[in-house]
Amino acid sequence: MKIHDARWRSLCVIFAIVALLMLAGCGAAGKERTLKFSEVTLSSEPSPPEAGQAAKLIATIDNEKFAALEAEAQFQINSKNNLPSLIDAVKSGDGYTAGYTFPSDG
Repeated sequence: MKIHDARWRSLCVIFAIVALLMLAGCGAAGKERTLKFSEVTLSSEPSPPEAGQAAKLIATIDNEKFAALEAEAQFQINSKNNLPSLIDAVKSGDGYTAGYTFPSDG
């Protein structure tokens, strides 16, 4: 069973927002920095993720200045039937990763 593209896109957009907010707070005192949506690449292994199978969610920061920073990042998983779930992501190279198993498609 494949996860619907709309759900995966929603996950990507939400993670990008969370990542932007967390990384924007990492700027040096007196300097405001903003990471753009176009500077975050979202992917998964396998791609697309399948319901019932463990997946690795990956957010790669494509801006060198932000990629070098440590930040707290989370993936937010939305469902029509449940409240959103937040999954903590860990720093991995130039980005962040987290494991997640989608319970069902859609």
